[in-house]
Amino acid sequence: MNSLFAQLFTSLQTHIATTVPEIKGILPEMGQTEIYSSVPAIWPCVFIDFNNVNFTEILNQGQRANGELQLRLVYYVLAADGVTFVDTNTVMGYYEAERKLHEALQGWSSNGINPLSRIKVNTEVRSDAFRARVLTYSLDFEEYLEVNTTQTGKPQLEIAEVEI
Repeated sequence: MNSLFAQLFTSLQTHIATTVPEIKGILPEMGQTEIYSSVPAIWPCVFIDFNNVNFTEILNQGQRANGELQLRLVYYVLAADGVTFVDTNTVMGYYEAERKLHEALQGWSSNGINPLSRIKVNTEVRSDAFRARVLTYSLDFEEYLEVNTTQTGKPQLEIAEVEI
């Protein structure tokens, strides 16, 4: 994998899985809670995305990137009967999972990114059976592409003889 985002996702997935076992699923954000036909049984889960990334040119074919790492901590709010809400203790457990997730990420660094720093937390307004807490961290890194140099032969220097 050459993509820095793919490498960063894989590192985050491994790090979260080992440090926050309460989180049952760690997936790339693909709109799973907006486009669904059945409810998976992997709650709570985290959906990871990289947003608002701006690039500026730096030396040596590099770019500095500044943006946001967004983690949507999502859980299903209905009990097994599909009608009543989950109990308060379950909700408190989700808040604890959120705290552990933050502890695992605050100051964490991998693949050449600068240490993460939380910049905001929001609760999504939803009209379905999901609750989503969105944790956003600053994302800052430099990326350098390999310079593809092709050796071309140098033209022979021709010395013209001039008669004087």
